[in-house]
Amino acid sequence: MNDSRGSRQDSGFILGMLSGGVLGFFVTALVLGVGGYAWLKKKERDVRKGWNLVPAVVAAVDLAEGTVVGFENISQRSVPEQFITSSVVRPDSASYIVNQRILVPVQAGDLMLWSQFETTKRDLYLVAVRDIPVGAKLKEEDLEPKGMDPNTLTPSYVKDAERPQVTGRPVIAAFRKGDPILWTHFRNEPPPVTGASAP
Repeated sequence: MNDSRGSRQDSGFILGMLSGGVLGFFVTALVLGVGGYAWLKKKERDVRKGWNLVPAVVAAVDLAEGTVVGFENISQRSVPEQFITSSVVRPDSASYIVNQRILVPVQAGDLMLWSQFETTKRDLYLVAVRDIPVGAKLKEEDLEPKGMDPNTLTPSYVKDAERPQVTGRPVIAAFRKGDPILWTHFRNEPPPVTGASAP
């Protein structure tokens, strides 16, 4: 009688041990699996770090030293963030290098760097956006500002800051698209007063 009770206790103990062992195995496997997955994801993030793509300004064409850069000479490209430093021109700042002279030759696809440009800020002068015939009155949309080579400038070039003095005035000589706006192309009369009522 005691043998059967003892044998039942032994089999219950063994069954409990087996159940506990199996349950412990599954819990351990689950903990190791979750921990391993988290470790793998961290390693994946570490490997990818610095390879996220961010936009940067690059040369669209080969540019020779001394070229005045226009919007047609540059484009935007995605570059791994590890290659982006404070010296790289970002797209939101591209307008600052347009109409600036580049100091070194660059090849198409090269990153545009602030150090490649003159540091002096040049005055902007007005140029014609389209052909303007004799007698036409200049409109705002006929004019655009452009940086000019200081060596070619004369006092007859109209600065962007002087735009209000030429807007609305008729020209006595024709302009072709891209020509600089010159004071010599206007009659020697005072600029129109805006907002004044006719007598």
